[in-house]
Amino acid sequence: MSTNTVDFDRKRGTLHITKLALLALMSLAVLALLFMIVKPVKVLPRLTQAPTYTLQDQNGEPFSDDNLRGKIVLYDFIYTSCTTVCPAMTGQMLQVQQELAERGWLGDDVVLVSITFDPERDTPERLREYVAQMQVSPEGWYWLTGDLMTIKQLVGGEFGVYFEKAPLDEAAAEAAGLTPEERADNYDFIHASVFVLVDGNGQIRAEYHELIDVDQILRDIELAVREKNAQGIGRLVRQAAHLVKAYP
Repeated sequence: MSTNTVDFDRKRGTLHITKLALLALMSLAVLALLFMIVKPVKVLPRLTQAPTYTLQDQNGEPFSDDNLRGKIVLYDFIYTSCTTVCPAMTGQMLQVQQELAERGWLGDDVVLVSITFDPERDTPERLREYVAQMQVSPEGWYWLTGDLMTIKQLVGGEFGVYFEKAPLDEAAAEAAGLTPEERADNYDFIHASVFVLVDGNGQIRAEYHELIDVDQILRDIELAVREKNAQGIGRLVRQAAHLVKAYP
């Protein structure tokens, strides 16, 4: 075989490989475009890493974010003396808890965590009283408190939830028959209503401001659970969904 023939065959082989590579790239590009348009699988965005912490639960036991590794967590931030939006937030968390229990996800896949930003009054004992008062099942739901500076840094600084201590409303104080001394020991908070969804790797996946749409949060939790439990090709498909930002 002549040298020219060998060179020609080599060039033809190289051209064939190049064509195959271009065809593969074009196919991947088309698939990616279809994935972005059709979104056969959706995932929640990975927003940022959630804060780490060590607090106390409603039983007075140490409790840290490490206790929650591998579980999806829905957080809210309240104080038990609140008479306005906090009971409504707890009511919505209760709806979520009941739905998660019906779907078999509560505890193993998903847990709820309520953190008080009024640790001066919300002791573990007071948290237990509040749980009983609100007729909340303790299954899969943790209530956390801690020292004042830790709570300020965690809730306000790291989770970014606005709250500010405010004097008790005069009309409310008078209606309650509080003396001037008692009024000094009582106070309210001006605060934002925030829920935060964190995955089992400690990544914040969604934030909800003001009262949540329970159906929306359950949809988002379902997406997080399906991603958490995906294996094999299902896991690879969800990684691809992150690459093309197939978000709901």
